Amino acid sequence: MRTLWRNALLLACDDEHGTTPFRGDLLIDGSDIVSVTDARPGPTDDCTDARPGSRDVGTDAETTVVDATDLFITPGLVNAHTHSWEVLMRGTSEPLPLEIWTLLSYPPEGVEPASDRLIYLRTVVAAVEALLGGVTTVLDDTGELPMQTVESTQALFRAYDDAGIRATCAASTVDVPLVDRLAFAEEVLPASVVEASRAALTDRDGLHDDYVTLTETARAMAAGFARIRVALSPSAPMRVTDEYLLDCARRAREAGEVLHTHLLETVLQRELARTRYDGSTIVEHLDRLEVLGPNLTAAHGVWLSDGDLELLAASGTSVVHNPLSNLRLGSGMLRWRDLHDAGVRVALGTDGASSNDSLSLHEVMKAAALLHTLDDPDYRRWPVVGEVLEAATVNGARAAGWGDRVGSLTPGLAADLVVYDLTAGTAFTPLHDAARQLVLAENGSSIAQVWVDGRLVVEDGRCVQLDADALLAEFREESSRYLEEQLPRWRALQERFEPAVRAAYLRAWGGATAEGEG
Repeated sequence: MRTLWRNALLLACDDEHGTTPFRGDLLIDGSDIVSVTDARPGPTDDCTDARPGSRDVGTDAETTVVDATDLFITPGLVNAHTHSWEVLMRGTSEPLPLEIWTLLSYPPEGVEPASDRLIYLRTVVAAVEALLGGVTTVLDDTGELPMQTVESTQALFRAYDDAGIRATCAASTVDVPLVDRLAFAEEVLPASVVEASRAALTDRDGLHDDYVTLTETARAMAAGFARIRVALSPSAPMRVTDEYLLDCARRAREAGEVLHTHLLETVLQRELARTRYDGSTIVEHLDRLEVLGPNLTAAHGVWLSDGDLELLAASGTSVVHNPLSNLRLGSGMLRWRDLHDAGVRVALGTDGASSNDSLSLHEVMKAAALLHTLDDPDYRRWPVVGEVLEAATVNGARAAGWGDRVGSLTPGLAADLVVYDLTAGTAFTPLHDAARQLVLAENGSSIAQVWVDGRLVVEDGRCVQLDADALLAEFREESSRYLEEQLPRWRALQERFEPAVRAAYLRAWGGATAEGEG
């Protein structure tokens, strides 16, 4: 079945049009975009100018023709960094530094495994929220406590597939004891805690073997789903040994998959790197290990040096900017203009629903466009709308490992589309610059339809591939039952360790402030 949108306002995000909207026709056939025609007069045609690579398939009884005069069609948005686990923890804390927040959202002990059904429901909630906001692809850094299993992975895949979204699922892993992931740990924590933490993680070979087996099984399972891919995710360089990191990097390259990690999210991580890597930065260390590369997607990248930017750009590494999470956790400010000037590919992410409380990429786009007006008085260096849109589409697609299929309105790519109604609400009224208003005015309420792989998955504010209302009601019941006993224990653990972690946190910021003044 084919669908032809006539006279739509299009945002192609391709090499020819970039992020400049134009009037044209869009034809999809099955799962793919077949043609995009530009209605602007060309040098030899006063009516239409067919895009290179388009083919005119005509219209017939099997083609649904839509008058799209009042519609604005864009590529599906890409959330290049999120954590579906955190849907369980939405709204459980005030804004807190990452190292204190994580004690509650990712408790290091005392976690009973969630049922496979709860994992399915939790993932459906994340997928529904993403789709309703125009996100058609996610990179989910899947944390499963106390550990991920084949069964939990299957539940994750089924949830994303049932919702109709496209997903790269990265099984996050660590093999370094908790205390060795915290700067100044031996100085701020009791010796008994340090010893117990290191004793708790002794069988690294077994952990490594289990992760490799799980990843290989997940890869085989993903082959049975059209819109699911997997990635390896050593959680962060300081959370894994070099041997573990190198093995993950090798396996990801051999499989042609994304290697995902967290990079310099907080000042404490930067301080830890100074002692861990003998004065080198984390990025310099990754370069020596030959881990940097076009398949590496690094979330956050807040505390990067000038030399780091050059190495990331030269290697083709993607950096995923999570402005709202960085604000909520007080992590710091990504160097937006410096990354772009250096040539680093920047994508966008919401992070999880506990470090952000929302999975709206529309909110992230607006935050990315406006936040960096505060860190540079030269307004000529502030983010421009086109950069933000590229980060949310084509750059995000590459970072999530789907650059071969999505990210722009290009013939031959998958029909992952967001259809906005220009007459719904006020975001596009009056219409001056659709791209600018998409980033600065639209909040997702003008979305009329969302398509993934040529299938309609959202229409008039409803996910049409499943009964979202029933599943959300079931999730409320199941999550409440699961957290009723566990959440108080996790809060007690956070309260127990907060004073020591707070001391390390303030010490690190004191050093950062002194360095800045110097």
